[in-house]
Amino acid sequence: MSRSPLAYPLTRNAEGDAGGVADLQTDVMRFMAILAICLVAIFALVQSIPPDPVIEPVPAPQSVPAPRPEPKTEVKAEPPAPQVPDAQQGFTLQFENDLALTRLVARNEIGLYAIGGDKSLRMNVNRGRFSFWPASTPNQFHEMNSSTVPHDVATALFRNHDDPAITIKWGVTLPADMQQRLDELLQTGGSGAIYIAANGQLRLEN
Repeated sequence: MSRSPLAYPLTRNAEGDAGGVADLQTDVMRFMAILAICLVAIFALVQSIPPDPVIEPVPAPQSVPAPRPEPKTEVKAEPPAPQVPDAQQGFTLQFENDLALTRLVARNEIGLYAIGGDKSLRMNVNRGRFSFWPASTPNQFHEMNSSTVPHDVATALFRNHDDPAITIKWGVTLPADMQQRLDELLQTGGSGAIYIAANGQLRLEN
């Protein structure tokens, strides 16, 4: 069999074309692989970046009106009302005589007070002399008829405490036994003068 002189070149060209296509496909696949690796790396990098925090708008503070202060009501404590003989029933309280008053006061069996305005003075007897000293107004006392107060007692009061603008009210405090007897007389009803004797006894004269 004779060999054509053109056989080798034709065969060589065909093999060379086949090799070039294969090389091109290989290069394309390498390029696609590299591109895929780059995309995977970029995607991983993007995933690793934390998302920006969502900043919600802060509502503006609303002014709350201050509570209106309630007016304070001052409650003034009323002093206890002193007890006096029931004037509506017409009773009066007085001493049997000046000696009875001075003896009972000197022995501190009773207390005699001159009460005027916001001041109270208590009578003291020392060696027959009368004097008055500031004292607290007693919670319970009986009002004495001022016309029955001895002149010497009234003189001793106004000698050192003469304020004509103040009306003086005379009050008497009694021990428990005399107070009980006075209550019994006041419950009898009617009217009259209740006398206090020097020995501490009380009697009612209509």
